[in-house]
Amino acid sequence: MSAPELNATSGPNARLDLRRTLGARLLPLAVLLALVIATVAPLAYLALTLDGLRVTAEARAHEVARELRREVEERPILWRYGSAKLLTHLADVATAAGLLRIAVVDRDGHPLDLEFDVGDSTRALEVPALWESAPLVLHGEAVADVWVAADPRPAIRGALGLLLGFGILGLGLGALVYWLPMRAIGRAEARIGGLIDRLARARAALEDLNANLENQVAERSSELRAAYEALRRKEEHLRALSGRAVALQEAERRVIARELHDSAGQALTAIRIHLQLIAQSSAAPDVVVRLAEKTQTITDATLEEIRRAVTMLGPAILDDVGLEAAIERLCDDLREDGRLEIHADVDLGDGGPLTPALESTIYRLVQESLTNIARHAEASEATVELEEGDAGLRLTITDDGRGFAVDEAIAASRSHGLVGMRERVELIGGDLEIVSTPGEGTCVCAHLPRLAVAADGDDSALVVA
Repeated sequence: MSAPELNATSGPNARLDLRRTLGARLLPLAVLLALVIATVAPLAYLALTLDGLRVTAEARAHEVARELRREVEERPILWRYGSAKLLTHLADVATAAGLLRIAVVDRDGHPLDLEFDVGDSTRALEVPALWESAPLVLHGEAVADVWVAADPRPAIRGALGLLLGFGILGLGLGALVYWLPMRAIGRAEARIGGLIDRLARARAALEDLNANLENQVAERSSELRAAYEALRRKEEHLRALSGRAVALQEAERRVIARELHDSAGQALTAIRIHLQLIAQSSAAPDVVVRLAEKTQTITDATLEEIRRAVTMLGPAILDDVGLEAAIERLCDDLREDGRLEIHADVDLGDGGPLTPALESTIYRLVQESLTNIARHAEASEATVELEEGDAGLRLTITDDGRGFAVDEAIAASRSHGLVGMRERVELIGGDLEIVSTPGEGTCVCAHLPRLAVAADGDDSALVVA
């Protein structure tokens, strides 16, 4: 028997045709069982009853033959012509034996006048009879055969009654044989169908999960690639910044060396000459006074040049007075001409001391920003705010000047100071934002992380002059 198949090859509504398959196989079996139960017992009853009737009919035939022989022996001439007395006697015997018909046939097969029917002759001829015979023996010779017909109708009626009863029984048992397995297989099919539905839904959910997982993996891979590219670009940018910082330091050192050689060297040479002239001079005191005044002026200028050069190498004021006081002095220096009002608000909180690199970067940002405001912004008011937050320090410098287009200025390479400020901030891991619109002032905002102080307190390697 072939295995049941799905009535739909796929999908959540797939069902097994178990009922149809099993029903096609159970129905012939149930019908056969009903027929067997309905017919076996009645047929067996009919066969046994008819067999009994044959035995009875044969016995009655022998009995009739004995009666005829006795009558014939008494009336040897009249028995062939069916005398009334003999016929009446045979009718009584047939009625008592429950026979339908009695016939006497000679050895040549010709019926004698003794043949007669019991009861309604027309009905007796229409009823199928069960015939049995016995020889009629006279003087040791069989001269005729006595045939008797037994009535099979009671046996047939009994068999039909049994057929009705056993037919109902067979129909019921066949129905049970068909219905019970069909009900069980229906329930099993429903459960299997539910399992198939759940399996289909689980498979669909798994496919969706796999698709989502693949999408998530693809998105994550894309994010990782983007992060890797961003990290690579940042590393390249940091390497470029480091190289540029070294180049700037070297360039500034060369500038300072050249200025010291040109300015301070020439000034010291002039002072030396003036001192020689004063020592060798026998001129009037007023000439000596003029030489001394000139020498003092040259000395003051030289000292100022040396102080400026030292400041470019590293703001020593930070070591002397600290960051907050150094910012105040920068603001005071720019307030002296009276054209710019500067408000400074420095709040470092209780986060501990700042590293030299961070202090130097903040100082340079404030110095560069205020210098640009004083030279180019045409502003009347500026504000410097330094505060500490959860993510580090936030430095904001604003003015109400004429503003400018930041991107255009940087793209046109007109603002080397802005590029240098951004590079200083990025070199220590911060970020710088410059917002400015022509006619609406400028805002410089730097977010700076606190840098850990080295064990020996020296992080000068991070300081960009």
